[in-house]
Amino acid sequence: MTARAVFIPGGERAATGVPEQWSVPVWEFETGRYTDRASAWRTARRPGEGQEVEARARGTDRTAVEAAFAEACAQAVDRARHPGKYGDTDEW
Repeated sequence: MTARAVFIPGGERAATGVPEQWSVPVWEFETGRYTDRASAWRTARRPGEGQEVEARARGTDRTAVEAAFAEACAQAVDRARHPGKYGDTDEW
């Protein structure tokens, strides 16, 4: 299961046209994205002028992924509001 969301500076959620959560059975060749854990999450600032922050969660357990996604979104909102706290201002 995978979940994804994008936030703009200020912490507002961006409309991406992609559902918040979706699940697609695939064989993942990119080992950095594969997990056999119940859940894993991350946030990342997207390059470019928009300074968007992306939150992602994935894993094998739906409940664990939902909880991880909530954590990722909370950090993404904070990261969008306070980029210096996460060292993102060095890029801009």
